[in-house]
Amino acid sequence: MKRKITWALLTVAVPGLALALGAFFGMETWLFIALACVFVVFAAVFADLAARNIVKPLRDFDPEHKTGQGYKEIEPIMDRLARQSQLIDLQMADLKRSQEEFRAITDSMAEGFVLVDPDMKLVSYNPSARKLMGDGGVESSGLFRNVAEQALAGVHTERNAELEGHVYQILASPVEDGGRVTGAVIITLDITEKAHREAMRHDFSSNVSHELRTPLTSIYGISELMMNDMVKPEDMRSFATNIHDESGRLIALINDIIKLTQLDEGVYEMERAEVDLYAVAKSVVERLRPVGAMRGVEFAVTGASATVHGIPSVIDEMVYNLADNAMKYNVENGRVLISVATLAGHPVISVSDTGIGIPREHIDRVFERFYRVDKSHSKKIGGTGLGLSIVKHGAAVHGASVDLKSRPGRGTVITITFPSAGEEPPSAKADKETTEE
Repeated sequence: MKRKITWALLTVAVPGLALALGAFFGMETWLFIALACVFVVFAAVFADLAARNIVKPLRDFDPEHKTGQGYKEIEPIMDRLARQSQLIDLQMADLKRSQEEFRAITDSMAEGFVLVDPDMKLVSYNPSARKLMGDGGVESSGLFRNVAEQALAGVHTERNAELEGHVYQILASPVEDGGRVTGAVIITLDITEKAHREAMRHDFSSNVSHELRTPLTSIYGISELMMNDMVKPEDMRSFATNIHDESGRLIALINDIIKLTQLDEGVYEMERAEVDLYAVAKSVVERLRPVGAMRGVEFAVTGASATVHGIPSVIDEMVYNLADNAMKYNVENGRVLISVATLAGHPVISVSDTGIGIPREHIDRVFERFYRVDKSHSKKIGGTGLGLSIVKHGAAVHGASVDLKSRPGRGTVITITFPSAGEEPPSAKADKETTEE
């Protein structure tokens, strides 16, 4: 490098020296000027070429591949630049990978994610949040604006809101740096199912309280009369019968509540075995036939053996409740038919009756807990209002579907279709996936 700089200086110094000598020896003015111009041009050309030659290795230097080095004097600097370049490339690759991972995570989140700056401008958000915000961003969304303002003021905020039939929990937290709020993070959780369960739990508690209070009040009142000798001897048997009936109603209600709770908690999951639906139907009919004869209702079972891998006690309870309801809500001299078959590989059991039927507006709600179409009739026949709920929950445990068809005055048909032999119920699949993980 020193040699190339020396040659560059000489290309400038030699012409200058030549001009000075020409002036010293007294050349003609015009010849002196011409000679000076030639030397100046000559010097400029050589100076440019020399400069280009000097900077070319620097210009061609590629820090990524460490090519283009031409001077030993600056090789340490070039090596350092190359290492710095490689370090920056690695850091940029890590940053890009982190950004891609972050975007992949947030984009796949069912929860909404929003990050805003101190001016409430969007910094980042995912598709779930975009659906809730719309095109206007945080400032135009009543769902986000208020909680964002609270978070930017340094206050952690939680709020529930309803939007388009869904219930959302909104969590907003300030982002701080050195004690200064630099933005806010907003998370939205769809808690519709949780809110629905809470509402059902509240309704269930209210209904249970009401259903328990009625027979207990009756028993308490009768017992008080008996304690105070206010019951005639000839009425004693009638009062005792009332106490017996109300007590039986309480026991049946408590048993049904226990069964529903056990179904919800998966208590029966370890009891799965091969269950013959036809044998279950025959057993249920044998138990109900004496009561049906008293009510003038005839039972019949048709079909053939169909095996289900399920929970024997729950399947028995489901079929019993369907047959019991078909008997209770039947007409005098009515008929209950239980059919068992295998259709397209699916075990199917169907319970039909010639009873009073269900009005169309009530069909979607009869599987709700304590829901009764005719409360006065239900009280007279002694139902708990939980029978069809147990059927619905039992079907869900087995991955089965329930279909109800009914016409007022023409009867009702309820069909349960179980998974085929090769299918697993949802609970079994979940347990298997958890074990594999």
